[in-house]
Amino acid sequence: MSGAAGSPDPPPSPPSTLSSDSPAAHEFRWQALFQRTREPVFVLNRRRRFLFVNRAWEILTGLSAAEARGLACVRRPPIPQDPWDVVIRAVCCPPQEVLKGRPGRSRRLVPGKVARWWDVEFFPLHADEGLLCIVGKVSVVPGGDPAGSAPLPERIVAYREGRKQHYTFASLASKLPAGQRVAEQARLAAQTDAPVLLLGEPGTGKEWIARTIHYQSAAGAGPFAALDCARLPPEALQALLFGEQNLQQNLRSGTLCLKEAQCLPRELQMRLLETLPSGEAADRTRVIAAVSVDPALAIASGDFLEPLYCVLSTLNIHVPALRERLPDLPRFIEEFLKRAQIGGEQRVTGVTDEALDQLRAYAWPGNLRELYAVLQAACLRSSGDRIEPGHLPSALRVAVRLDRTPGSQEEKPLNLDQVLEKAERRLIQLALRKAKGNRSRAAELLSIWRARLIRRMEALGIEDW
Repeated sequence: MSGAAGSPDPPPSPPSTLSSDSPAAHEFRWQALFQRTREPVFVLNRRRRFLFVNRAWEILTGLSAAEARGLACVRRPPIPQDPWDVVIRAVCCPPQEVLKGRPGRSRRLVPGKVARWWDVEFFPLHADEGLLCIVGKVSVVPGGDPAGSAPLPERIVAYREGRKQHYTFASLASKLPAGQRVAEQARLAAQTDAPVLLLGEPGTGKEWIARTIHYQSAAGAGPFAALDCARLPPEALQALLFGEQNLQQNLRSGTLCLKEAQCLPRELQMRLLETLPSGEAADRTRVIAAVSVDPALAIASGDFLEPLYCVLSTLNIHVPALRERLPDLPRFIEEFLKRAQIGGEQRVTGVTDEALDQLRAYAWPGNLRELYAVLQAACLRSSGDRIEPGHLPSALRVAVRLDRTPGSQEEKPLNLDQVLEKAERRLIQLALRKAKGNRSRAAELLSIWRARLIRRMEALGIEDW
C-alpha cells in the first residue's frame, strides 16, 4: 500500500531481488543498511530507473517501494499539473554531470498545495565497465525557499548551483605566497558576512574573487549583483542603491559588489554608510567593495569617504598584478583557453614554448583581463592546436621586441628636485580643485598650514583655482 493511503510497506525479507545477477545475501545486507538510515535514499540504474528506495523515502514521497521500482526518471522540471509519481520522478532525475560520473547536487522545487524545496544529492558508483548505479539522498529545505520569498524557478536555482561549481577556491590556486595569501583570505571571508575590500590594479580579477567569496559562503544561495560605480551615472547609482531598485533591500541574503567604490558620489557614500548594517544578521546584504587606486590617496583627495573606507575594510585582500605572479601564467593560460572556447570545439589546447616566452616577457598593463583578450583573439587566428608567436597581437610582439632591444630607450638622468616640484604642483592643484578654490579647505586636504600653502603656491607660480 502507498504511504499516502496508509503505513509504508514492511521491511524487505531476505532474499530481496534487486538484481537477478547479484547474490541475494549480499544484496539484502546493503538494502538493510540503507533501510536503517533516517535520510530518504534511493538507487537508480544507469538508465535512470528506480532500483531501490528506503522507508524514509517512502514516507517522504508517499510512494511505496513496489510502486517506485522500475519507474524511469523524467528529464524536465515538474509542473503542478503533473501526477504525483511524475513529480517525484522529475525531482529525483540526476543532472548530466552525474551521468558522466561526477557527483552532483540540485535544489528542486516540488509543486503541490504547498510548494517545497528539496536538495537532492547524487553519488555515481562505477564498475570496470563504467557507470554501475546512482545513489541519491533527499533533504527537505527547512522553511521553504531560503530567500524567504516566492520560490524561484528551478532554472535559476540550477544556474546558481552551477556558479558555485564554477567559482571555487581551487580557481584561486597559486604557486606564489602572495597568490596563496589571496586564496586563504578569500576562504576566511567566505566564513563570515563582514564587508570586504579588494585592492588591486584594474583587471587583476577582483570581481572573480568577489564572486568566489559569495558562492562559497552561506549567501551563495542568494543573488549577486555587481555595480560599476566608475561607469554608471550618479542618477543610475542613486536609483539602483536607494531608489526604485533598492538593491540594499532586494538583495537580502545576497551580495552587493561595488566596483570602484571610491567613485560613488559623496552623498551616496554617506547614505551607504548609514544603511550598512552593524553586526551579523541572517537577512543582511553582504557588501564587497573593489578599488583600483590607493585608498589613502583617494581619501586625501576627498574622493573616498574615510568612515566608509573604515567600514568596508573590515577584511582587506590585496590582489597582486599579473607581472608579479608570472609563475602562475601557465595555469592562467590553460584556464583562459578553456573559457575562451566554451560553447564550441576545444581546438586550441596550449601555446608553443616560443609564444609562452613572449607572453612571459610582456609587462601586462591590463593584467588578467588583457591576457584573456589576447588568448581569445589568438584562438581565432590559430589553425592548429597550439598558439604560436605569430598568432599574438602585433602590439604585444612589438612591445616585447622594444623591451629586449639594447639601448632602445635612452636612459635620461632623473632630477630629483624637478620630480618633487612636479608632484607638489600637481597635488596643490588637485587640492584647490577639490576645495573649489578655498585655500583654507585645500590646506586641510593637504594637512599643512594655510600660510605654507600660500608660500608654496607663490614659489611654484600657481594661480588661484
